[in-house]
Order: sequence, then C-alpha cells, then structure tokens
Amino acid sequence: MKKMKKLLSVLMVITMMFSMAACGSKNAGTKEANTNSNPGKETAKVTSEADTGKLIEVTIPTFMAGENVGAVFFLPQVERFNKKYEGKYKINIEEVPQASYADKIKQLAQQNKLPALIHSAGSGGIDTQWFKDVVVANDMEYDLKQFLNDNPDVVANLVPDSIDYCTINGKVVNMPAAVLKPIGLYYNSTMYTGSKDIKDMKMDEFMSSLGDNKLAFMTADNAWTSGLLLTALIANQEGGTDLLKNAVDDKLYDYKDSILVKAVGQLQKLMQTNASSNSVGAAYADAANAFMSKNASIICNGSWMASEFSDASKDKWSNGFNGADVKATIYPGNVAIANSRCYGEFWVSNSVSAEEKELACAFLAFRASQDEIEALILAEGGNAPAIKQYSDTFLTKQKESPILAELSGSMDQNTTYSVSLFDVMPASVADTEFGKLLPKLVDGTLTPEKFCDELTKKAQEAKK
Repeated sequence: MKKMKKLLSVLMVITMMFSMAACGSKNAGTKEANTNSNPGKETAKVTSEADTGKLIEVTIPTFMAGENVGAVFFLPQVERFNKKYEGKYKINIEEVPQASYADKIKQLAQQNKLPALIHSAGSGGIDTQWFKDVVVANDMEYDLKQFLNDNPDVVANLVPDSIDYCTINGKVVNMPAAVLKPIGLYYNSTMYTGSKDIKDMKMDEFMSSLGDNKLAFMTADNAWTSGLLLTALIANQEGGTDLLKNAVDDKLYDYKDSILVKAVGQLQKLMQTNASSNSVGAAYADAANAFMSKNASIICNGSWMASEFSDASKDKWSNGFNGADVKATIYPGNVAIANSRCYGEFWVSNSVSAEEKELACAFLAFRASQDEIEALILAEGGNAPAIKQYSDTFLTKQKESPILAELSGSMDQNTTYSVSLFDVMPASVADTEFGKLLPKLVDGTLTPEKFCDELTKKAQEAKK
C-alpha cells in the first residue's frame, strides 16, 4: 500500500509539472516568470515551439466581427496569426453584437468562465470602474508585467503613457496601446466650401460658415459622431481640454460645469439647424449613409473611415457621391481628438489555462510587431509614437491613401490634442445614456442645463 501511495504521489507531481505553461515569446525558451499578481497561484512558464507538439486553440467572443467596422482589419489579422502559428496556436471567433458584449463578459466573469482574450475597458460597453472594482480587485486579469519584461522588443513599440495607464499597483492589467488614432472630420468638397481650412477657423467662425450644410449626426447607440463634435466644442473653450484630461483616470461624474453647459448649448443649436434629416434615431450606419449619399456634407469620424471613400466601397455610395471629393482635416481651433492615457484593445483572463495564456500573449506580441502596427495604420490611420522609423514599404503604401495623408498633415506643432468625451464618461453613459438623451435636447424638451443635469444623474447611477 505504501508503495502504491508513493507511486501515486510521483504520478501527481509529474502531471502537475506537465500542466505548467504560461505567456511568453517565441524566443523565451523555458524561462520561469513570476506574475506577482496572484501569490500562491501557479508560476508562469514560458515555452518555446519545440516544447509542445499539440495545438493550443481558443475561442474568443468579439464585437469586431460581422458588419462592425473593426472587423475589416481584426478578422484578417486573426487569420494572419493563425497562419503564422499553424499547428501551434489557433484563435476562433464568436461574433457578439457590440450592445451585448459587456453583459456577456460580466456573466462569464461571474461564472469564472472568461475567455483568454477580452476587449479592454472603455470598449464594447465595458465600464472602466467595473474593470477596476471587479476584475482588477479580484485578480481576474493576468498580470502582463513579466511578459513585457521578457519581450523588450514589444515594449519598444508601445506608447509610454499607455504603459503607465495600464499599470495598477505594479501590475500591468491591460495590454498597452501601440497606435494612437487622432480623430478629425471629413467633408465633401463639392458641398462645403469654407473660406479656409476648418482647422484654422475658430469654432464660432466654423458654425457661421456652415450655412445650409448638414452634419451627419446620430443619437442611437453611443451617438458617436455627435459626441465627437461635442468634444471639439468643449475643447475650443478655455479650460475645456484640461477639464477632459483631468477626468481620464477616474472618469467624469458631474457634467454641470459651465464649460459643458455652453458646449451642449452649441451642439443643440447645430442639431436643430444643421443636422441631416435622419439624425434623430440614426445609428452609425445611418450617419455614414447620410454622408455617402450627399444628405450631409460633413461627418465627424476616425481615420478608419477613409477606406469607405476608395473605389472598392462604391457599392455604399449613392446620389452622385464620389469618394474622391472627400477631404479630411481636424477640428476648428486646430484641435484633434486623441488620448494617450488609454488601454490597448485586450486584456488576458487569469482563469484560463497556462497554455491559453501562452497563446493570448503570443497574439498580443504579434499585434505589437512593427509589421502589424504598420498594417493597422495603413488600414485605419493613426500613428505609432514609439516607432522611430517606419519601413520603406509602409511609407510607399501610405502615399496610396491621400485622404489619410491629408488627415495626418493637418496636424502640426501647434495642434491641441483633446481627450474624447467618450474617454471620460462611464461606459454605460457613453454607450447608451448619452444617445438616449440627445433627442430630448434636439426637440427642446431638455435645455442644455437640464441635459447636463440628466447626464450627471446617469453618471452617478453608474458610479454606484
């Protein structure tokens, strides 16, 4: 019996040894990596390709699939990753509507069944406060600190401000960002003809220059295009950019500041006089359609929309719209919307197996490679502040997208970079409540003051 017990003990030890693995790079060998985030839990082990012959496979729910604009780049990127690591790693995609994503993740968190990769707080409706209070407080996220320490080539491509923002109590709780995507606007040059570049105008001057020109506003979902213009209205006031910047880390829960009230008043005026006819009730697809059917001459949106104006997207155009007529610039007052104190797009669950963590970190390293960063910028615009020298291939291909070159060229040493209003709102307010209140602002049911009061109430409810 004693021999049998001893044999069983040895077998158990061997089984445990074979079950250990963890995040790491291809070249990390078998280096041990202590996560420091969960004392008493398994020690991470980095494995090389030669260490295991079995396929490590995961399925991740994502809203960047189907008709979502993010799917255009993300899905092919997953395919490239799967091809590069064929036989070693494989990521399968489960499409989840963006409006349902946060609820799904919260349910999975309650069940301790989180997937290996989860979209970062602030996207997909995931509230930053929930992420800190529930995920980080309960060590539900895998600490990426050792992974980054073991991969200096990855760290070299990341935005320093983002690394700092993603570090909480010594743990790297979210993959930092490598690419920033300053947001401006697009205008149809055959419809809107200002006396000078929009970025060189003051906000009042821009509003006066509109005449009968319409903007593609929206009120459904997160009211994205409307919120971007409201951000620019805030940033054009004295103290506006500081008000937004100071609320990034802890979010904004009081919207009754006179700066915000004035900006909401300006937005109300524009939505009552210069909104495309379908603005109230419009989701993003409706706003984009208004612009690409010449029912609006201006749309506020990120650099990723540039692909919609190429010949490959002609099937989305109507009413004589021509993508070649579209010009890009930033906002009046020489303002661009960008936030360097941000999370990257993913964090890794601490509840998955060591092998799944290994795959997740391999994917994060893949995304942070210069080739993939350059591919992302070519597809969606933006810039990588930490990359010292882009490849010649990238620089050549970038010239093939003149509208992205216009947007990039509109920013200069005097440009003011403002945090987006969406960056400071609690996720539930940004993704739902803000848009719900806008129709009442448009029809006058809510004054700017009352609108800001209601936003404050919704933000306070999200705080509880």
